[in-house]
Amino acid sequence: MNIVIEEVSSVDFTTELQTETFLYHTNIWNEFITKSFSFKNDQQCFIIAKDQDTQEIKTVLPITKVKSIIFGNRIISTGYQEYGGMVGDQKFLSQILDFIKKKYQNEFQNLIINGSIDKENNPKNSTKINRYNIIKKESVKRFVLKLTDEETLWKNIQKSKRKAINKARKNCTCRELTIQDLNPLYKLYLQNMRRFGSPPYSKNYFSNFFQLIQKNNQGRVYGCFKENKLISALLGFTHNKTIHITTAISNPKFSSYRPSDLMHWEFISWATKNGFESFDFGVVREASGHFEYKRKWGGELSNLPTFYMNLKSKSIPEQLDPNSSKYKLAIKIWQHLPLKVTEWMGMRLRRELGI
Repeated sequence: MNIVIEEVSSVDFTTELQTETFLYHTNIWNEFITKSFSFKNDQQCFIIAKDQDTQEIKTVLPITKVKSIIFGNRIISTGYQEYGGMVGDQKFLSQILDFIKKKYQNEFQNLIINGSIDKENNPKNSTKINRYNIIKKESVKRFVLKLTDEETLWKNIQKSKRKAINKARKNCTCRELTIQDLNPLYKLYLQNMRRFGSPPYSKNYFSNFFQLIQKNNQGRVYGCFKENKLISALLGFTHNKTIHITTAISNPKFSSYRPSDLMHWEFISWATKNGFESFDFGVVREASGHFEYKRKWGGELSNLPTFYMNLKSKSIPEQLDPNSSKYKLAIKIWQHLPLKVTEWMGMRLRRELGI
């Protein structure tokens, strides 16, 4: 077998490898991020190991080249997503790392691999990998609910959660959102992100979600309404057999109606009826309100590590820590900015942070 390592803008998977992919391994994801951030063609790409004789792709590592004067230049697998990592044959990872180190060690400070959903596709603690001095950090976790039949899932969630869903059904209506709902969705999202003290994505990001992700059956958004007013929304990606929730927003004035519980249940119900096997509630930190909320759905808790390989830099970048005094101050300032200012600054910050 004659293996070559290449950087490419798109990939054509074999049927076998396609079944192992997550959304961030796909051409649709690359197009979505490239359009949403107005990237040049090579900023969102793939490093592949390919059999030169058969042209078969053996291993794929999706990467985002994030450049920032303030935060430094980093290669992230993958940027603007909670997860990353390779898919395919693990034994070619060392050759891919060699390729990245040789090509980018003078331009980028670090390679950052956000832990793969598939533990088998995380960098392993082997002799071959050890020579790169890869550093592993664990600061976040995730809850994943294994999907069976709807009746069993309903029985297994906490009684308080079932009661909340029934209450929401009496007071709200829930349906899938479309691009026609873009304006009220984005307004609610902006308000939530300012309240969270977090930079928002642009309106164009959500427009592209509807036109690329939803249109190709790779994502859905559920919304709850009270008297025709959108009061909460839940966005998730739907690739292969996995649902991955990334955005949950709501109007706190209507929290007593429990719309968030209803949205989650409707999404779970849809997933069970359409052959999905797992429902990922997304990244969460322990000792947070979100942690307790997600725990009550009965999912399995697991660690989500991040792996660092130094390129130009001799140290790994500082991780964003919501509990640090510096981070808390930034959140407090952000919460008092005008909504239009947060919208204008949000995408610029996200672009440079790679989040």
